[in-house]
Amino acid sequence: MTREESTALLREAQRGSREALGELYSRYGTRLLAFIRMRMGRDLRARVESRDILQATLLKSFQRLSQFEGGDGATLMGWLIRIAENEVRDQADYQHRQRRDVSMAVPIDAGGVDMAANVRSALTAAVVTEEAERLGAALGALDPDHREVIVLRKLEELSFKDVAARMGRSEDACRMLLARAMVALTLELRSRP
Repeated sequence: MTREESTALLREAQRGSREALGELYSRYGTRLLAFIRMRMGRDLRARVESRDILQATLLKSFQRLSQFEGGDGATLMGWLIRIAENEVRDQADYQHRQRRDVSMAVPIDAGGVDMAANVRSALTAAVVTEEAERLGAALGALDPDHREVIVLRKLEELSFKDVAARMGRSEDACRMLLARAMVALTLELRSRP
């Protein structure tokens, strides 16, 4: 999808088009789920379903779509990833507290039945495949630098200049690291059924 097509689709979604919103979420949901699974880590994944965090992320993004100021899919993915990171961090904090009051738990769809239903239908289309789980597990098995460069370049869709700035390396070093990381990821994916 070109930058112009992404921008047009995003504008339609911001105006309330359910079809456009569904298309956006189906386009970004699988990559976002892989990112969430990787960021959660094994311990948190044992206690919390990654799809629940994805659903909460998509619901929050739907509620705040009018606040999104970017103009293309790359900036949208970065925005969704920031929301997801906050959701993972909040869930980890919640799970690590010593005292947990079950009566305080709020269902994920308590924010509005219609809104949750819209997100759920878009989410269903985005996560019906188990490939996201397989990719998340493969990413989790990689060396941290390999995982980070893949997340920054392929999931967040940052330029090599931005990846280099985040990782504290040169652009050329990040290009070579990404090439090695993609080989490692390919091998890891081949080793998984």
